[in-house]
Amino acid sequence: MEAIVEEELQLDGAQVRATLRNTGVLQWHGSTKQGSLVVQDDLIGIKGGGELCIILHTFCLSSSSSSKRPICRAAAAAIPKRKRKDMRLSFANERSRQMWFETIQRFLDEAGRPKKLMVIVNPFGGEGAGKKLFLQIVEPLLLAAKISFTMKETMFNSHAKDLAKSLDLSQFDGIVCVSGDGVLVEVLNGLLERVDWKHAIRKPLGIIPAGTGNGMAKSLLHHAGEFFDVASATFLIIRGHKQALDVATVAQGQVRFHSILMLSWGLVADVDFESEKYRWMGRFRFDFQTLIRIVNLRRYNGSFSYLPAEHLGGTGGPYSSELEVNKLLQNNEADSARSWRKGYSGPLQSHPSSDWRSMDGVFVLVWLNNVPFAGETAMPAPLAKFSDGCLDLLVLRDCSRWELFGLLFKLQDGSHIKSKSIEYLKVKAFRLSPGGRCGSEKQGGYVDLDGEVLARGQGSHGDASNDPMVYGPTIEVSIQQGLATLFCPS
Repeated sequence: MEAIVEEELQLDGAQVRATLRNTGVLQWHGSTKQGSLVVQDDLIGIKGGGELCIILHTFCLSSSSSSKRPICRAAAAAIPKRKRKDMRLSFANERSRQMWFETIQRFLDEAGRPKKLMVIVNPFGGEGAGKKLFLQIVEPLLLAAKISFTMKETMFNSHAKDLAKSLDLSQFDGIVCVSGDGVLVEVLNGLLERVDWKHAIRKPLGIIPAGTGNGMAKSLLHHAGEFFDVASATFLIIRGHKQALDVATVAQGQVRFHSILMLSWGLVADVDFESEKYRWMGRFRFDFQTLIRIVNLRRYNGSFSYLPAEHLGGTGGPYSSELEVNKLLQNNEADSARSWRKGYSGPLQSHPSSDWRSMDGVFVLVWLNNVPFAGETAMPAPLAKFSDGCLDLLVLRDCSRWELFGLLFKLQDGSHIKSKSIEYLKVKAFRLSPGGRCGSEKQGGYVDLDGEVLARGQGSHGDASNDPMVYGPTIEVSIQQGLATLFCPS
């Protein structure tokens, strides 16, 4: 590691010898101070600090760790939290000050950091703290990083989708959502409904957790080995690293939506929607409703089929349908009633029926995931990757209530997949035919797509006439590898 600049200077009033190397590592040592940081990874930004001084806005780990970052929730306590601190460097002359300033700034400029962002804030999601978090944490960090931004608040359902569809993308280096997962999903669908969707979907997306469900933000921070909080999520965006993301297309007849998180049927979907009446409890509403649902456990009849990932095989019987291919509709097919027809309608796939496997019978849970985490404390798919062209499928046919309690606790670190009651599969495509509740005259049941009702059976809470799909007929899911882009280290 070659030194680019090296000299005696003052750091926060203490005399040190500082060295900036060609890798971006800044080191200093003196009689009272010593330490180091990586300019690209630990620096928010830099500014002039008066005569012969510069200020480094640092965001370093609060405790050093040479060990490998933890890979599961159980080890999360070992993840050091970053702490913001300003460091003042004082120089003997203007020439040295200018040289250090320009050299550090060059490292930041060459890191591919965004210059201007569209920030979409949901002031209603979660506990209604989205705008407060933006003003108190996100905005100061963006200003310190010299990132300009335009901030818009969502005012109604699907507002973020409308913004993404109409946005002049040439004016921004990325779109950031200060929200839960729902607004990010809206933005993705808005981009894919544009006429220029092939260009639009390349625009990097960022997520800063400010909702009840923060599965994507948790997955990204976990992947980067960072502490889960608003400041760390903002800094992940500031650093500008990018990661490809698979996008799933969920279709029933002419209706389709694009998904980046999950689809569920059974226990998880029931808890998600029936906990809405306890929204005042915040994220604890999920725990409370889960307890209710386990005590009064529901089982559903139904069937599904899936295309196993290559070389991984699968369980279940051969697919016996006469349908021999899975082909989503092409972009130029007519359907003027759906605005998505102007944009991306999903991947074109063709698979022999002999490659498919199927399961039918009674199920407690069917859960399809695109990323590891479904929420801050739930990791249903520990083997999921952002861009592997696969979805991770969890199937629970039946188990005792006591065992189910244990499995839900194990969701925190992903160890539930070791249970003999859980079938965990990597799949390339999926078809679900949900049925009625066992032992009840009510059909019941929901299909949950990224936290929104996709379809619900007769007798379920709410008005099914407004649901985008019908409960019962087959719902198809296919995946396009690496279609979208996220702000996150790859």
